[in-house]
Amino acid sequence: MDYIVIKIGGSTLTDMHDSTIEDIIALKNQGYNPIIVHGGGPFINQSLELQKVDSKFKDGLRVTTDDVLSVTTQTLIGQVNPSLVNKINQFGVQSIGMNSIDAQLFDIKPLDLKYGFVGEPIHIDTSVIATLTQSFLPVIASIGANQTTSQVYYVNADTLAYKLAQALHAPIYLLSDIPGVLINEKVQPSLNAKNIETYIEQKLIYGGMIPKVQDAVKAIEMGCQKVVIAAGNETHIIQKLQHGHNVGTTIRK
Repeated sequence: MDYIVIKIGGSTLTDMHDSTIEDIIALKNQGYNPIIVHGGGPFINQSLELQKVDSKFKDGLRVTTDDVLSVTTQTLIGQVNPSLVNKINQFGVQSIGMNSIDAQLFDIKPLDLKYGFVGEPIHIDTSVIATLTQSFLPVIASIGANQTTSQVYYVNADTLAYKLAQALHAPIYLLSDIPGVLINEKVQPSLNAKNIETYIEQKLIYGGMIPKVQDAVKAIEMGCQKVVIAAGNETHIIQKLQHGHNVGTTIRK
């Protein structure tokens, strides 16, 4: 099956073009099986502020206490996920919202305790994806549960998208609020592991982009076809990526 994993960042969801959904539906009509993974950072921040719950970041990850987990889960599963599913359904495609708890899509391995209830997806059940994509367009929220303890965890949406792409041997499009990997303020059309390592050493790739590109390299080594980082608010961005237009940054082996 020709899967394509599309990760839509929370910042992209706030001003996403209808053309993005049109492009995803076009992929489905062309015989591909698109799978959407979404974040929800701005919505989580807003909910935390409204409920007066303090949160902080460590190593680029939100430290997820009991209170933060409760708000994050409510926001992603109760607000962001159904809103996106509803929007896609309005275009005449049957999409289905889910997270790892549904059909035990994947198990969760807790990360370091210093991050609180933050986990990493393991043992992805690709048969669930195969069954769902026959009829539906899955929209997956980055929430999961450990199948032994039933403890719920927040999962970084990039990490989830990478793990799915690895398991499905699929390409992945990361749609975010940046146009690609910037080196000296210029988007790099293509990168590989060696380029990335050099740019990190030279401090030309820095901050939150470091884990994004390092995880991309790891995903490709584990079976992901390619990773493309591109601006999610650009009109028909997916169509442009599919047709080889010079947009975004493509990371290959």
